[in-house]
Amino acid sequence: MLLLEAAISRRSVWVEKTPGHIHYTRQIRETIPDARFIVVTRDGRDVVASLGQRYEGDFDRAFQRWVADSRASMLCIERGGAMLWRYEDFIESPALSIERLCRFMGVAFDAAILDYHRHPVVWGRARRVRTAHSARRSAQVNQPITDYRGGWRSKLPAEFASRFEAGEAQELMTFFGYC
Repeated sequence: MLLLEAAISRRSVWVEKTPGHIHYTRQIRETIPDARFIVVTRDGRDVVASLGQRYEGDFDRAFQRWVADSRASMLCIERGGAMLWRYEDFIESPALSIERLCRFMGVAFDAAILDYHRHPVVWGRARRVRTAHSARRSAQVNQPITDYRGGWRSKLPAEFASRFEAGEAQELMTFFGYC
């Protein structure tokens, strides 16, 4: 359905942001050979701390999801046609980060992009807030750039923070520039 919408829109650039699609980039490339991917990443400790709260304290589930998503992200980058975009770089320099994204997508950068929060939108296809998740997402897409770096220090249990210091988690953190 989404591919049909893209074709009908006749736009030169079409962005789809479902996080789980990182696990289907091979299939997407088979369907859309010229597809390019923006692989968004964030310090794994912050991701696991956030997901752990969403999963009602199940930090093990959060950690396993981060590993699986990060492994898929790494494979996508290694295949080419992808740009790594780090949340921390965006927070440090929003305009430079967005300008880099625009160049990758082949669209003109306009500094007004950074004023998105001055023009509120309702998140979601239905344009109605139906769930707590939808309400949270609508609020998030309309707030100015907010720095959430390092929240893991107070939210992530020590035994989970230490998992990032060895093995596959450390390798992934190193690949994405966090070690």
